[in-house]
Amino acid sequence: MTFRLTSERKDLSRFLQAEPNIFLARFLPISVYRHYLSLIGFYYFSIRRQERKRMSKSLRFFLGRRYSRLRLQLILCKTYFGLFEHYSEKMINAYKSLPQVIAYLEDNVSVSNKDWIDKLIAKKRGGILVTSHFGAVEYLPLFLTAKNYRPAMILRFKTEKLRNILLYKSGLFDSELIDADSENVIYKALEAIKDGRILITLCDEVKNWRPCKTGTMSIFGQPVPRDRTLDILVRRSKAPCCLGLMQRVKNGYNLSIHPIDRKDDDTSLSEAAWSILEQYIYRYPDQWYQWPNFETEYTKYATLSESYAN
Repeated sequence: MTFRLTSERKDLSRFLQAEPNIFLARFLPISVYRHYLSLIGFYYFSIRRQERKRMSKSLRFFLGRRYSRLRLQLILCKTYFGLFEHYSEKMINAYKSLPQVIAYLEDNVSVSNKDWIDKLIAKKRGGILVTSHFGAVEYLPLFLTAKNYRPAMILRFKTEKLRNILLYKSGLFDSELIDADSENVIYKALEAIKDGRILITLCDEVKNWRPCKTGTMSIFGQPVPRDRTLDILVRRSKAPCCLGLMQRVKNGYNLSIHPIDRKDDDTSLSEAAWSILEQYIYRYPDQWYQWPNFETEYTKYATLSESYAN
């Protein structure tokens, strides 16, 4: 099988979601497929010098003051593996049969502080589960579905094929996927919460944040305008909110639930969620796969601080 980096597959996501990899995702054992995707992932970066530089620059920019140069090199290497692990999870989730994936998750996922979700379900009440591009987030909707938690998730799809197959699979269970590029996304999200679903939304897509002009929050020690997206969603839905992260651990995965609320009127929910997430990123930087583009997106967003101050 030959892999060509054509204009249609010029980024890592499209390269790893090429047809040969879809075929192999269906038939290879999960452990073998994970190693295979890492192998071709390193091949991709071996011929993409600019992308390697962008990854290194981002890690140095945000972690350079905390770690030595040698430690940063080790983190960089592990971050590549974490990135490939993410794409293997994405492909397994999409293209393995549902019974296979559900059985795999049943055997490998534990939950910390699951009482928060259980209480919502017992009250037949919807809620908001804020998560991140961290760990095995791709498995989160299906895992919650298998546990009868009725999730809804706002997603953006890189390929039409992936979009169609995930929407099809969600229709087989009591779950809902909301296309982030469709119309009336906020309305659909609010309706899902009203219907008693657990809405899963991401808090670390800086390019999609809605900046507030009257306050700042700290991102890796630097002040930037607050994101008001989550505050708007909670205010309109009046739903309880938590941060949920599907961390990769030694023997599988652990979903950690952290209820979040405002400590005072000067703290936004987005700020509260990010402060917890940031501690996970510092401890497990290789499990966060926003690094390749985060420095660029952060820099653009941070300039808003200057424009608001003038």
